[in-house]
Amino acid sequence: MKKSISLLALALVASSFLSSCKKNQCSACHYDKNGAEVELGEKCGDDLEAIEASGYNDGGTVYEVHCSEH
Repeated sequence: MKKSISLLALALVASSFLSSCKKNQCSACHYDKNGAEVELGEKCGDDLEAIEASGYNDGGTVYEVHCSEH
């Protein structure tokens, strides 16, 4: 029983550690406009997640954002 509880606790700690690492992840982002790549710079954590989900609004036109890890 002790071994099961220890393994469960270890799994929970590992899971929270891995999810926190992803939250601190940063990527270089850009969008394509008229065949040109427009750089948005580096985005991290919640900002990265939000811009990938909602895109970039440039004067009323929303463009799909592409981010690459480095």
